[in-house]
Amino acid sequence: MRLRLLTAALGALAGVLVAGSALAAAADQGADVKVYDYAVENPVDDSPLPIPPSLGETVPRTVSLVPLSKESGYAYFYYNGSPVIVDMRTRSVVRFGQ
Repeated sequence: MRLRLLTAALGALAGVLVAGSALAAAADQGADVKVYDYAVENPVDDSPLPIPPSLGETVPRTVSLVPLSKESGYAYFYYNGSPVIVDMRTRSVVRFGQ
């Protein structure tokens, strides 16, 4: 009996963790869309980079980032006429182009 209760409790806990992760991912994706929309509506001059940015790549400190707000944790810059969204904590590219 105790084993069944423990198994049920562990299953419920796993369900809560999975649901929480899904909600966090959805919230992050929503934030990404808002940042991208803001960047499209507020373009800046292109930043000079020797090679095009790619997802996950760390942006050099020489590139000036435009932060949205301290709460968002995201910033952007433009490369070749397109916004590049950057995670401010890691300076890594999280979205590029459409």
